[in-house]
Formats: sequence, structure tokens, C-alpha cells
Amino acid sequence: MLRATTEAFEMPAAITTIDAHQNRYRRIRAEPVSGVVGARVDDVDLAALDAETVGELRHAFAHHGVLVFPAQHLTPAQQVAFTRHFGEVEQHPLYRTATLPEQPEILVLEHKTGQFINGRNDVWHADITFAERPPLGSVLYCKDTRSGFGDTLFCSMGAAYEALSPGLRKLLDGLRAVHGAARMVARNNAQTYNLRIDDVPDEVVHPVVRTHPETGRRMLFVNPIYTLRFEGWTEAESQPLLDHLYAVATRPENVYRHRWAVGDVVMFDNRALMHYVAVDYAPSVHRLMHRTTAAGDRPR
Repeated sequence: MLRATTEAFEMPAAITTIDAHQNRYRRIRAEPVSGVVGARVDDVDLAALDAETVGELRHAFAHHGVLVFPAQHLTPAQQVAFTRHFGEVEQHPLYRTATLPEQPEILVLEHKTGQFINGRNDVWHADITFAERPPLGSVLYCKDTRSGFGDTLFCSMGAAYEALSPGLRKLLDGLRAVHGAARMVARNNAQTYNLRIDDVPDEVVHPVVRTHPETGRRMLFVNPIYTLRFEGWTEAESQPLLDHLYAVATRPENVYRHRWAVGDVVMFDNRALMHYVAVDYAPSVHRLMHRTTAAGDRPR
């Protein structure tokens, strides 16, 4: 027999925090798309932004991690200009040929006739964490797709850190991890239709837990493709704990899955998230994205 209770339902902290931010907006409304990460921003033209709207978008980006802007119509130059509101626009350090000749800041991500240009991203990762200053985030503009296929998934590394026990958080707070591009380069070069990468950048070391520079939130900063091991540990010793962290981070309740439509612009915070592309479409399906990336800072 169930016992009646008068105890009030407690709303998850992530949702109450997100709702509280709505009161500070005058130009936009950021409607959450999941309980932990992501918001949809309608009725904003990214090609014609004033300073107040940019300020509100920067705030929403910091607190939601993913911003979805449907039905946009951007030229390459306008996409670069929008990205520049968040930081210096930088090229990918390894992929330099699959760009637009007239706008080299744009990386072309394309699947056509059975080919994946720039490699497959069906592995959880954060971008370019093998760099001393990994990117702040990226802007993806959907130019062509078949809706329902090739979705992009995002998970919150802040929520993942907060889900860990106090003892494990204390251990991780004192650790650093070695990041390198060797796995990504090997994955790329194994596919004959990708342009070969011959130079592997030097490894770098980052804190396992970083603090978001705008919100102060503590977040895991590891990922399966670029994090090789904990500093001072072997890969064999590191992998079981890393696998546990990835399993916590990618629990279904911690993931937002974006279903693409042509004209969608999605911006994601590379400091605070991992992402994954579902390769669930036929060889004949055309999928085309233009990506720009804003420079970030050194993780702390």
C-alpha cells in the first residue's frame, strides 16, 4: 500500500537554474530543449545582431552550452562574423584543405556518395583538446541533410562532474591528464577517402576538472578520442577510471540529441560538453555542414 505524502516535488537544480535566467533577457527567449543542456532561440536573425542581443546570446550560451537557431540564412562571411562575437575565428590545426576558398575560416563537413570528408565523428569527444588552448566552441550551419539521420548528440560535463561521489570528485580535482591527437590521426588515416595527416602535434597536459571561465561551474575535461592517460599514470591504469567518467557523462538523462533541419545553426560550448554524430544514414545520403570555430583559453 502506498503512503500518501505532502512533501513537495523538488525540481532538478539544472531546470530551476535555467528558468531563472529567462528573467534577464529582453531581446531573446532561450527555451530549454532538455533538462541539462541546450536551448532553442527563435526569431533571431544571426546576420543582423545588435550589441544588446549579442550580450544576451553570450549569457545564454555560457549557461545552456548549446544554442539552436532554426531557419537561418547566412552567407559564409555572415557565419564568420557571428562566430567572431564569441572569440577570434580560427582554422582547424590539421584539416586545412576542406575549406571554402573564399572563406578559409569555414571547415566543410560533408558526406556524399559513400564518403566522409574530414572523417567520421561517431565517437564522443570535445574538439582539439590536444591544443594548448582548445577551442571555446563551434558553430555548425546545416546546408543539406535528410531529417532524422545524422543527428548530433551533446552531453554536459558539468552535470557529469556533479553526479560523481564527493570522494571521486576530490581525487579528480587534483589530477591532470595527457591529451594528444595520435588516435584521431590514426582513425583518419585508416580511411582511404580522407586526406592523410602526416604530422601529429605534441602532447599537452590539462586539468581533469576545469572551471568554466564565465559561470564558475566545475566540469570534467576529458574525452575518449584525445585524452590518453592521467599524468603520471599508465594508459592501462587510466582507462578504467576514464571509462567510468565517460559512462556517467553519456547517460541518457545527460544528453541532448539534435535532429537537424536545413537552415539550423547550432553553437556548442567545447569547454563544457562532449559531442557525437550518429552515422545512421545510407551511403547515398548527402549531409553538408559549414563549421566555424571560436578560439578558447587555457583550461584552468
